[in-house]
Amino acid sequence: MPVQKLSKDEIILTSAGVFRKQGYHNTSMADLAVACGLTKGVFYHHFENKEELMKAVLHGVHLHFKTTLFALAYSDKLTPEEKLEKFLAKAQRMFSKSDGGCLMANTALETLSTLPEFAPYLREFFRDWTDALTEIFSATYQPEAARRIAEQSVQEFEGAVMFMRIYGDKRYVDEMLERAKMRLSAG
Repeated sequence: MPVQKLSKDEIILTSAGVFRKQGYHNTSMADLAVACGLTKGVFYHHFENKEELMKAVLHGVHLHFKTTLFALAYSDKLTPEEKLEKFLAKAQRMFSKSDGGCLMANTALETLSTLPEFAPYLREFFRDWTDALTEIFSATYQPEAARRIAEQSVQEFEGAVMFMRIYGDKRYVDEMLERAKMRLSAG
């Protein structure tokens, strides 16, 4: 196989897909090199080890979500209802099309007890997700209640994605989205 020339960002993006599908522990540097079309030597030129690469992946995925999803919650051009609708619809599309579910949740479940160095990246991601939903629910609820509803919504969304994957039925996510909309209008 000819060796490809990929940027560091392209390596991170490709590696994110491999980690999402196979998990952290079931993915070797050789798997990642093959997926990227690189030799292991070239791969190690960019990343010292798998842990360094995973930190870059977690950071990159977080940044992607921050700019493409979480930013919707802070738009001045949308009503709270429109923000929630667009936010949840985009989240549904992002998680429905990705093979393997939520990389961040999968990584948290798989590595928190064995690789605590990933915890800050995971906490920051879920904090920003919760902050974004808190911003939306703050239009209807007092800050403490908005935060609690946002945390519940993130937890429920992750569970709905898991059930969608287990049962091959997107109704779990659809139902979660409807409950979130009802919470916003019920306040």
